[in-house]
Amino acid sequence: MLLLSGCSNKMQVTTIQPSSIQLNNSSPTDTSISALIEPYKSVLENEMNEVLISSTAEAVKGQPESTLGNLIADITLAESNRILQSKNLPLADLCMLNNGGLRTSLPEGKITVGKIFELMPFENEMVVLTLSGEKALGLLSYIAKSNGQPLAGATLEIKDEKPENILIGGTAFDATKTYRVVTSDYLAGGGDKMRFFSAPIAYQVLNVKLRDGIMNYMRIENKKGNTLNPKTDGRIKNK
Repeated sequence: MLLLSGCSNKMQVTTIQPSSIQLNNSSPTDTSISALIEPYKSVLENEMNEVLISSTAEAVKGQPESTLGNLIADITLAESNRILQSKNLPLADLCMLNNGGLRTSLPEGKITVGKIFELMPFENEMVVLTLSGEKALGLLSYIAKSNGQPLAGATLEIKDEKPENILIGGTAFDATKTYRVVTSDYLAGGGDKMRFFSAPIAYQVLNVKLRDGIMNYMRIENKKGNTLNPKTDGRIKNK
């Protein structure tokens, strides 16, 4: 035992020789690896190519409002309220998202699962916050100062980076009331400097990813024979 212990070799790395291997479409294919991943690849492609619904027009980002921002905010508000209603919970008054969270446009024609993953590649959850009138005004002021964000359930005019003529559900904004806002857990946590979401009166997690909620809404509407109709409607205007 002593002899073996004394003869043991300790290996050390003395040099590192870097090299590069270029991978492109002309690179040789490892058939064994291809055979291994093919069943999973086929399943994934089928899932991503599922058609959720058709759209009558392209939906693109813009400010102060846009066809894409309006569409996704409207869908998010409608789907969150469907979930809340199924749980006998109070409905949300409005929805606010952020332009930075919408990563691509949606085409005219068929909308696939893969396209929604491109639009929203994050794992963000849908949440509903109950805000005081003061906090809600902070939200609306943020929208005005940033020259518009995806918004549903409310309308406002922007003058000198401040909100005016605010309507929530068609009724004049009242700073003495509370408002229920659906958004993503990322924004609710202060993402994009949305500090007005801090310390809400109530915080409800719907246990549904924002992306999944959007896709579920599209599937339901498609089964009804409906299409998406992206449009602007003056919900956010510059004076």
